[in-house]
Amino acid sequence: MQLPPEKKGELRWLGGVSMAGAVGLLGFCGSPSRNRRENHRFRQWQEKCEPNVSLDRPEEFLLDLHLGQADEDVRGWLDAELRRDAALRAKSERLGRVLMPLDHWSASSPAPNLADKVLSYIAARTDQRNVEEPRRGWLRFPAGRLREGLAIAASIGILVVLGVPLLSNMRERSRQVLCAANLEAILSGTSAYQQSYAGAIPFAGATAGASWLPVSNSGTPFASNSRHPYLLVKYGFVPAAKTFVCPSDDRGPYVESKARFAKDQEGSPAWDVRRNDDFPSAANISYDSLNLAGASPNLRPPPTVAYMADANPLFVGAKFNESVDADKANSPAHHGRGQTVLLMDGHVQFAKSPIYGTGQDNLWLIDGVRSYRGTEVPTRSDDAFLVPGCPQSSSH
Repeated sequence: MQLPPEKKGELRWLGGVSMAGAVGLLGFCGSPSRNRRENHRFRQWQEKCEPNVSLDRPEEFLLDLHLGQADEDVRGWLDAELRRDAALRAKSERLGRVLMPLDHWSASSPAPNLADKVLSYIAARTDQRNVEEPRRGWLRFPAGRLREGLAIAASIGILVVLGVPLLSNMRERSRQVLCAANLEAILSGTSAYQQSYAGAIPFAGATAGASWLPVSNSGTPFASNSRHPYLLVKYGFVPAAKTFVCPSDDRGPYVESKARFAKDQEGSPAWDVRRNDDFPSAANISYDSLNLAGASPNLRPPPTVAYMADANPLFVGAKFNESVDADKANSPAHHGRGQTVLLMDGHVQFAKSPIYGTGQDNLWLIDGVRSYRGTEVPTRSDDAFLVPGCPQSSSH
């Protein structure tokens, strides 16, 4: 594929990063009509701007998608292709893993007037070299080459300091898209579950007085909230169990556990999905879900109540942290910039604040409750309260 000149210019300075063999992650289930609509939009864009681009090779656009450089029409077409083509999603996942080290590279802010200081230094060195020096043997660099080398080194330094953080931001935006794809897939599986179970959302039962946080008091029963969404994996409504791990969630053991979790849940004898009632560990479900131990939401008509989102910052590590400001704090995923939220009315959005919707509900709190031990439950059907899953060890 021949890239447009402006694309080549934008990516030329990335030559140090090897892209060979890399391409993709996840997808979400979409309707056939939506896929046809996105393909039609892309064909119109192709005929107008890129007549030589083949619709048979969507993988050629995946790098642009991960770097945040894809046009709106191309992004829409690729979203449709990712939902449809499992092989393309696998390529996208491999590309995401190749580019992942860039997210962990942090650069300090450039010094004030960095370019002026570099040019002044080069000018000073040039003046110094212009002074005639006696020849001391044959090992001596011409002044012109030294000036060129210093200029090239300074240019590379400026590009690295200014460019790598920009690339990291583009990668995070790409991960937000992939995170939304995860929740779209969960939404699709939940809809299929409702069709099979008379409109009910996944519910694994409740124990009176049980705690949804691990407790040290042996007299208090424990029931992890993650048992409910696990039904989607157990009965095959969401066949890829790694869908429940956010691509931006890199807290401690999460990165190490992702691959193992995906392998175990997808057929390895190490974890029998049908014989167990919950995820193998908390590392295998990074999304928090609606607390179903309290008032059940009214599903007709579908409410604008949050059903699932990135991790609640009040309960990271399965313990309540009272120092967190629940009215301002975002999920630790996505570097605290916000959280991807799945709403029960059937859409996914990225919220930059825990306060959402026309009712100004808080994703992290029960209305009027500010301290939690694990037994608190919402009393209103329209009060979203997203709590972590805390799976206990189960038999394999």
